[in-house]
Amino acid sequence: MNNFLMPDEQNVSEKNKIIFEALKDKFGRVPNIFVAFTSSENGLENYFNYLTQDNSLNYREREVVNLVVSQVNQCSYCLSFHSAVAERIGFNKEQILDIRANDIQFDKSLKAIAALAHNIALTKGHISGAILLDFYEAGYDQGHLIDVVLAVGNITTLNLLYAITNVPIDFPHVIA
Repeated sequence: MNNFLMPDEQNVSEKNKIIFEALKDKFGRVPNIFVAFTSSENGLENYFNYLTQDNSLNYREREVVNLVVSQVNQCSYCLSFHSAVAERIGFNKEQILDIRANDIQFDKSLKAIAALAHNIALTKGHISGAILLDFYEAGYDQGHLIDVVLAVGNITTLNLLYAITNVPIDFPHVIA
């Protein structure tokens, strides 16, 4: 049984209300998973700062990491949320399923990112086989490697929060 009570959006701190506005601008609403962060005085601010930091990965690459890792972690909330985001930024439904399955044939660079993120999530960072070599051969460097590790950590945080809180899914539901 889940005893996690969703915070009331109207009763959050002023700094969280400011972040809510940024989230509304980005996603058209405040996703429930972000509302859950406001249970901690600084939770949303800390996560939002982490989420919005500059890095070497473009938006499509980050969404590939989000989908692959959420599939490994069987996070229905994050798969639903990031499938909607991925579609909004130009991936079609078939490509989204291919990404989730770590079976990308439509883009060599995204295939390398997906394979690396998938392997990191499965092996807790003990990269196996030629995955890292393939990643570098796709044009990525050590800076990109660090940013993939950070992106895996970022989405894993959301996967864990959902697993613990089971907040209501507020995007078209995708089965993990």
